[in-house]
Amino acid sequence: MVHKVCVVGAGIIGLSTAYIIQDKIPDVEVTIIADRFSPDTTGDGTGGLWMPYLAGNTPMELIQKWGKDTWDYLIKILRSPEADAAGVSIHSGHIIYEKKPEQDPFWKDMVFHFKHCTQHELDALFPGYPCGVHVTMMFCLCLRYLPWLMERYKAIGGKTMKQTLSSLSEISDLYDVIVACPGVRARHLLDDKEVYPIRGQIVTMTNPGSLIKYTDTEKAEGSSDTYLLPSCSAEYIHCGGTAQVNDWNEESDPEDAKRIIERCTKLVPSLKSAEVVGTWAGLRPGRSSVRLEKEDKMIAGKMKKVVYNYGHGGSGITLHWGCALDATELVRQSITELQPLQSPSKL
Repeated sequence: MVHKVCVVGAGIIGLSTAYIIQDKIPDVEVTIIADRFSPDTTGDGTGGLWMPYLAGNTPMELIQKWGKDTWDYLIKILRSPEADAAGVSIHSGHIIYEKKPEQDPFWKDMVFHFKHCTQHELDALFPGYPCGVHVTMMFCLCLRYLPWLMERYKAIGGKTMKQTLSSLSEISDLYDVIVACPGVRARHLLDDKEVYPIRGQIVTMTNPGSLIKYTDTEKAEGSSDTYLLPSCSAEYIHCGGTAQVNDWNEESDPEDAKRIIERCTKLVPSLKSAEVVGTWAGLRPGRSSVRLEKEDKMIAGKMKKVVYNYGHGGSGITLHWGCALDATELVRQSITELQPLQSPSKL
């Protein structure tokens, strides 16, 4: 028997989840339903840095597990002929702290070449900053990665449908299992009041030849970390950013762009000669914690199997593959629960 599975949402969380379900679970037919596909998802405009960020109070052991699963998966792509097409790469640079952290990040042994800056390096490169590290980090640029993964998804039989949903009841009769990956739209589609937007904005500029740099505040929502990250082309860099809580504005703000350029130029003075190529803004799906669970939910008078996978804040790229693996297992369990009990053999 073929079971029909619907994944709501075509961002990095929804697409990766749909792909693994279609690839790993036998006898399923997966359809992604979304109002936006690449290049119009939130992830398409981001810098693609693998780094846990704004994941609320998600338990650290889960962030570590999902993050490592994703890191290991991206490493496999990096070592394959598909790395460039998939937008997966590694780059070295600095993370500079405005306040010395009490301890090193948990991921220091997962990334490459994690090394504390000497005072000589700080005085020469980042005068006024108390500490920093030099590190080689993973990048997954969604502008390439999402089309690449979509092609793979369709090649194994995955389907898509462009549709704006106002309720799961609109599709509940058509599918055996619904997987909800709607990002920030979960606030309205699922009536989840724990979900809220964390607005981000970046400015793309010509690359003056600088190394990757990132200044790290205490990661509080509403803070504005300053960073320079690689783009799909070596000619450009992404400069950021903002973390504006409960701001639903998806349009670029000229004043935000001006402040971003000022902060980045202060960090990297050579940016004074760079030109602005474009700006972008998007909404991260903030939540008290990532929601990854299954539920038997009454929809339009019928009990339906629903799996949830959303609320990743600024960690969608960092956690996407690990979360998709766990969500797929929940779908597998849901399908098993739909199977009729075998009648005992009559001897």
